[in-house]
Amino acid sequence: MEFSTRIKIPKAPFEISHRDCILLSGSCFTENIGHYLQQNRFQVCVNPFGIIYHPLAIAESLQRIARNIPYTADELWQHDGLFLSPDHHGSFSREDASTTLQAINTSIDAAHRHFNASSYLILTFGTAWMYEHIATGKVVANCHKIPNTEFRKSLLSIPQITAAFDTVMPLIGDKKILFTVSPVRHWRDGAVENQRSKSILIESIHQLTERYANAHYFPAYEIMMDELRDYRFYEEDMLHPSKVAVQYIWEKFGETCFSERTQQANAQLEKIHLMEQHRAQRKDHPSYAVLQQKLADKKTEFRRLYPEISL
Repeated sequence: MEFSTRIKIPKAPFEISHRDCILLSGSCFTENIGHYLQQNRFQVCVNPFGIIYHPLAIAESLQRIARNIPYTADELWQHDGLFLSPDHHGSFSREDASTTLQAINTSIDAAHRHFNASSYLILTFGTAWMYEHIATGKVVANCHKIPNTEFRKSLLSIPQITAAFDTVMPLIGDKKILFTVSPVRHWRDGAVENQRSKSILIESIHQLTERYANAHYFPAYEIMMDELRDYRFYEEDMLHPSKVAVQYIWEKFGETCFSERTQQANAQLEKIHLMEQHRAQRKDHPSYAVLQQKLADKKTEFRRLYPEISL
């Protein structure tokens, strides 16, 4: 018996392996997938601008990363005692301009080098709602708790989104792009507004995948809405996927995008990770030494089977 509708996901026309470099950018769901990739020893760069939500912000960040364009002091704003970038997450904000710029530009430089080495980009769109700073006309990635009276809120159109990525695609070259739509619902926009937003994102991505042979779509949003529609798969806020839901989507992602060898390596890495997480009450007990020896043996065997993966 089936107790939910199943999403039929065709096998991707590519196979990601541990030899590949991957750059991820987008909403907080990017952080979830990035965490699993890091845990499984993939070569990844996750959200070099911090968490950003709408496609225009993601496209702008890719422009800067691909060209390695540093930020300057005149691009920073000041608010509530902090220097900040409207293109970045608040985690980059500092109390003085020089350290803010250092954090931002160090990240861009590292991301640029990773971008050049990358075979894959994983881009997660969170919302089609965007905010424009009224005084400057600047479309921001983050409002940084600046009063909303200083911004104009509007819904991006499909042509705006596709045009932004038409500009970016020549910089990406033959790298493969895997687009996803975040399953996190932006409830503050309202139920209807959230659905309008997600619909625009999905259609924009499908137009891009039809236009570019190296662009592909993974249905994370559809998996959450159909296979995991029960509220037991949500966190307490009833908006964010639970750890179980994220792990389920990760497993579907692996089945779709990883080679068989990569999946086998991930299974072994999961066992190693669980052994590493074990916390003994007494490290002087003989059982702890036995466990550590088992872990060492397992790592030795893993290195023999998968020499391309660094532990």
